[in-house]
Amino acid sequence: MMNQPRWDRYMKSASSASVLPDAPFDLFNLPDAYYDDPYPFFRALRDNDPLHRNADGSVLVTRYEDVKAVWRDLSGVVNREDMYRQKFGEGPLLEHHTTTMLFRDPPDHDRLRDIVNPFFNQSSIERLRSTVEDIVDRLLDELEGRREFDFISDFASRIPVQVICDVFGVPRSDGPRIRDLGAQVLLPLNPAVTPEAIRAGHAATASFKEYLLAFVNQWRARPIEETPSNIISALVASEQRGETITEDEMLHMCIVVLNGGHETTTNLLGLSTLVLLHNREQYDTLGKHPAVIGTGIEECLRYSTPLQLQGRRTTREITIPGGTIAPNTEIIIAQASANRDERAFAEPDRFDLTRRPNPHLAFGAGIHVCLGRPLARLEASIALPRLARRFPRLELVGQPIFNRNARFRGIQKMLVKLG
Repeated sequence: MMNQPRWDRYMKSASSASVLPDAPFDLFNLPDAYYDDPYPFFRALRDNDPLHRNADGSVLVTRYEDVKAVWRDLSGVVNREDMYRQKFGEGPLLEHHTTTMLFRDPPDHDRLRDIVNPFFNQSSIERLRSTVEDIVDRLLDELEGRREFDFISDFASRIPVQVICDVFGVPRSDGPRIRDLGAQVLLPLNPAVTPEAIRAGHAATASFKEYLLAFVNQWRARPIEETPSNIISALVASEQRGETITEDEMLHMCIVVLNGGHETTTNLLGLSTLVLLHNREQYDTLGKHPAVIGTGIEECLRYSTPLQLQGRRTTREITIPGGTIAPNTEIIIAQASANRDERAFAEPDRFDLTRRPNPHLAFGAGIHVCLGRPLARLEASIALPRLARRFPRLELVGQPIFNRNARFRGIQKMLVKLG
């Protein structure tokens, strides 16, 4: 395994080379340029050090075939309680990130996921179509008379959080609170995190549980719904039928699905709109020919992958195309890098709404493939064409501000004007 490539070895293009520091790559001390555009860094790693050994001994996997191989290897585990205990300390944040289905292995993963699966099958998602259309149209109506606005706070972030509130049966007006608490719970999953962020994560998790418990208790006081109308009702029904689920598992399930239902979709909408505005002819095509969104959504997911990194731990030695990884090794899967791998995609740095085939890995793979992927696709497939049709002269105002988050890539603020 090669270690610590220096960026001056990466000279495929002057524009890319200019942002790469002449220093070893350190996932735990990333430069600002990485957050603004991680893809030159990923390409350097793919070319020079595809299985990069981090300072803590973990391995960053960046090539497409290696990422696929790690996901196919069923011996990998996601429950890494000892690592999280060392990182977070005892408390609500540790409890959350070791209790939810996202960080559990079978059979617990399957037991928990089976309860909420019905809310994300194709028929359930299709029933949400009119809801999403109404939300998008109302927000566009509100923006119609404004010359300039923040695309993220005024549009992109408001769609998914309102939809997921409906799926849970909680008030849409609680959306800002849910977004704020969720961001504080998720931030500590970054490779490098401050003690202040961890303390805030513990407090936010406790507040989130308290908020959700009130709704759980409301449903406990009602007769069991034969066909649950929302996720909280479904979780309570499972409890009352005597199925194996604890109160903590219910509350943490709510937190993880609420977060998954808005964080990455907000980022998908923001990043997709940014790349469309940088490729003006494709933005225009989307407004005039909305059917292109079928392949277009997949290209947005590939080109601007919102969830950039995921983790696994090996339980035995595994051999993948790029080499061998020892047992008990933390693996950081760079699916965003895999989606730009020139070994898997022709002209990977070119954005093309009509790209076929497009076997991207934005939603992961295997048993932990993203539960909410049909909902994310629905929301983006409605919001982006309607935006382009309603506001054909939409323009950026200045440069967007990207969040400083290596795991979840997104835009903090993006000013636009209607032209």
